[in-house]
Amino acid sequence: MKSKERNKMKKTRYLIRIGMFLFGATIISQSCTKLDEKLYSQVTPSNFFKSDAEFVSALGSAYTQLGGYATGDMNEVQEMTTDEVAVPTRGSDWDDGGTQRRLHLHSWGYDDGFMSTPWDFCYSGVSTANRLIYQFQTLSTGGQVSADVAAAYLAELTALRSFFYWQLVDMYGNVPYDNDFANANPAPSQIPRATVFANVVADLETNVPLLTKNVDGTTYGRMNYWAGKFLEAKLYLNSKVYSGTEQLDKVIAACDEIINSGKYNLESNYFANFNVNNSGSKEFIFAIPYDKIFFTGFNMNAASLHYVSQFTYNLTFQPWNGYCSLEKFYNSYDATDLRRGDAGTLAGPATKRGNFIAGYQYLADGKTIAKDDGADLTDPDGKNVNLGNIGDMVNGLPAPQINELGPQAWRQSGVRIGKWEFEIGGSSDMSNDYSVFRYADVLLMKAEALWRKSGSATDANALALVNQIRTRAGLTGLTSLDGALSFDLAGGSVSGGELFNERGREMFAEHSRRQDLIRFGLWNSVNKWVLPHHNTTDVVDAKTGDYLTLYPIPKPKMAANSNLHQNPGYE
Repeated sequence: MKSKERNKMKKTRYLIRIGMFLFGATIISQSCTKLDEKLYSQVTPSNFFKSDAEFVSALGSAYTQLGGYATGDMNEVQEMTTDEVAVPTRGSDWDDGGTQRRLHLHSWGYDDGFMSTPWDFCYSGVSTANRLIYQFQTLSTGGQVSADVAAAYLAELTALRSFFYWQLVDMYGNVPYDNDFANANPAPSQIPRATVFANVVADLETNVPLLTKNVDGTTYGRMNYWAGKFLEAKLYLNSKVYSGTEQLDKVIAACDEIINSGKYNLESNYFANFNVNNSGSKEFIFAIPYDKIFFTGFNMNAASLHYVSQFTYNLTFQPWNGYCSLEKFYNSYDATDLRRGDAGTLAGPATKRGNFIAGYQYLADGKTIAKDDGADLTDPDGKNVNLGNIGDMVNGLPAPQINELGPQAWRQSGVRIGKWEFEIGGSSDMSNDYSVFRYADVLLMKAEALWRKSGSATDANALALVNQIRTRAGLTGLTSLDGALSFDLAGGSVSGGELFNERGREMFAEHSRRQDLIRFGLWNSVNKWVLPHHNTTDVVDAKTGDYLTLYPIPKPKMAANSNLHQNPGYE
């Protein structure tokens, strides 16, 4: 990328951070009563909204709502509930009252605390967007801002608000839909899921045409026309789940606009999308510009790495030894798949980067095997850190990557998430930008829509799209989209099974799998992916049922608003 474009990206990032500062400074100025200095942080129509920079700064508070998206509870309800990721309970670590295990076993309840955070995340985003929309509309009608200028920002805020409503309709179904900031109802009622979906689609269809089609530093990390089209495609792809009606032609049309624009392409190197310095990715349609100093909250290195990995990466903190992938998902990657990478052995550390960190781990010198003095006495590797116990043999059989989900999982159970580059000497806050919408998903969405529309596993156009992604991964092309499911190889060929698998391999840990499982009708297969070597307790505790495709309305929200009604199955 040219240095001029990089500078534009940096400028936009700083403008958004200025917006964060101004938003915080306004709150501070309202709460402090004894300040001798003259305050310049008060935002009023007379001293603000005079330039594009100030408009972008005002948008900052809307985009800062995205800070909790990549990791934390938003990530866990989308990933820990699937066959991609689990968090075993390792003694006293990561038990949290059984929360992590209940997520993976689909045995959560309406009183589980983690159900509130995603709700708050989404409605905080909606509320902030509504407030800014009201402010822009007030300035426009008052003559301080021209209608043409205001229209672009109003469209952008509406598109961003639609993103948050999409999350809500996806996770909770029937939810309140109230966009009247000036007369907001303190106890709004829910409306049907299909109606919320229709409202969000209508908002996008009206406002996306008003968004800029520019793809440069001024639009990076913001909702532009193409991000709006991507969101439309994602809503249309899940339309049957949300409303009962498929809209496959609309998926294809939205994807075609993005593809035919020539604005985006697959990176030649898959991992260019996940490097520390990845803001120049040609695949990013909408990304969150995390920064270890200015915009924190992306903590994948902390959440996934083993404690002793601190000394592999010379980190300034000790990781938490949490997120890991499952054996069947890890093995769904062909050995030659460039996305898988390789594993460290007793002869030396891994030499190929992959989506996973597996096998024997070494200190930063690359020569000394990492040791865990707190290793479990029953672990066949002893103190040698071997993530997932790759290559171990127990009783003549390959050792499990996760010996049990809990309560006594080995400290080094499970291969770890290595998709994002971990900065040497880094802190628990990462500077890798997080791709919310990525071009590879556009190709996969269109391929799925074509397959569903034609009903043919050998649809040439669908195969061509999927094989673009496989070619980049160093694999031969598929000749059929059917195949055995990654978590149920003994189950035989399934319609669209290989398409489902390929979505998992490409979009691993990017908040796609829960929707994929539901859309493909595989959500109730939880017993087949809980663990490859699950214990009896895990099987008993795992729950199935269509009602579990929606999360419960959180208990505190029900207590605060008598107009809310619990989702079926959780009463």
